[in-house]
Amino acid sequence: MTLLLALLLAQSGPIELGIAALDKGDFAAAEREFEKAVAADANDYSAHFHLALARTFLNKDDDAAKGFEKTLELKPGLFEAQVNLGLLHYRYKRYPQAIEQLRAAVDQRPNDVRGQFHLADCWRELKQWPQAEERYRKTLELDSTLTAAKLGLARVLAAQGRLDEAAPLFLASDAGLELAQAYEDAEKWEQAAALYEKAPRELPILTRLAGAYLKLKQFDKVEAIVAEALKSAPDDYDLRMTYGRLQRDKRQFQAAAAQFAAALKAKPDDVPALNEIAGMLILMDDWNRALGALERLKAIGAETPGHLFFRAMIFDKNNQAKPALEAYRAFLAVAGGKYPDEEFKARQRARILENEVKRR
Repeated sequence: MTLLLALLLAQSGPIELGIAALDKGDFAAAEREFEKAVAADANDYSAHFHLALARTFLNKDDDAAKGFEKTLELKPGLFEAQVNLGLLHYRYKRYPQAIEQLRAAVDQRPNDVRGQFHLADCWRELKQWPQAEERYRKTLELDSTLTAAKLGLARVLAAQGRLDEAAPLFLASDAGLELAQAYEDAEKWEQAAALYEKAPRELPILTRLAGAYLKLKQFDKVEAIVAEALKSAPDDYDLRMTYGRLQRDKRQFQAAAAQFAAALKAKPDDVPALNEIAGMLILMDDWNRALGALERLKAIGAETPGHLFFRAMIFDKNNQAKPALEAYRAFLAVAGGKYPDEEFKARQRARILENEVKRR
């Protein structure tokens, strides 16, 4: 430090010293100086503002928010205080409060990119798509190169089902995989597969690609992808489930059951895997193992009316009249007309089984 600078700083007050400390990145020193300034004059809005600013850099967010609020009490409409307070609310997902501050700020300065962008983000988090779209478009009018705004607008358009408009923005944001996921969510499997085909052949992408091919019933492609992926991840749950569903759709029930069993090793008590393996075992007439899968679903609280019907059917086929009757009755008690064919069969079989049980 030069002698002249040292002399100048020695003659400066807490505000000037605090600002110098901020410029150097010494936020603790800045906080101490601004605390002195506030103590000297509790009505100095500048002292409160700079103290709050220093505290944001020190991650003292609650104190910083109170400081910005005090600043606005002393100096209503101070743009920088509104923006900073709005951003603090945004950080903690207090979106309505963030919107209140950020909207007031951009009303003052409509050409402020930062304020417009974060206001758009708030509206998107609240799923208020038209308001979010308006602010993202305003942001991009001000700065057409802002990738985060392009991506935000793409997400808003996708959420409204406007994927044709969203797609170029996703691609311009280097977010092709997010676009592929949006296509999946919209069940546009061809478009999703086309994007996954262009992506690096990493395990998660191969898994998504296999799933898309499965939906498109391109079974040879599924088999090739899964075989490739299983070499590097033989215990991967998603791959085993995809491969099992492939075998299921090819009506290779035993092979499908083996894959679902492998998936259960990766995720014991997984409901989708248990559902799948129970279905395969029923189709294979492997009653004991099928009943075991249904019992497991019941034990983990995942039993459905369909499971009750299958349980009844298994007991019925094995000539176990009393448990079959109980299961049919339990199914009818919860079916509520949602399964008309099965409910008709259950009522018919229940009447027959009632007589059998009485005779016994």
